[in-house]
Amino acid sequence: MKIDFSEIGLKVGLELHQQLNTKYKLFCDCSPILRSDEADYVFMRRLRPTQSELGQIDPAALFEFKRGRKIVYEGYKDTTCLVEADSGLIN
Repeated sequence: MKIDFSEIGLKVGLELHQQLNTKYKLFCDCSPILRSDEADYVFMRRLRPTQSELGQIDPAALFEFKRGRKIVYEGYKDTTCLVEADSGLIN
């Protein structure tokens, strides 16, 4: 059976997370070095499900929101900028 994906309206997205060996980060001029020293600050994000352009809520985002999932990030004054830390600082 051959499926016409345009006919059924299939839309697929892919999100990748990979540390790249580049001079700068993708969306800013910060250095992409890996750090093991103590962070200058820590900030937290909570996943908040919102409607997509199609008016739908991602079921995975909703599931994690209901679980109260919090994501804690460590930041450094010389390698982390507002592009990455776009939420309020907690420390």
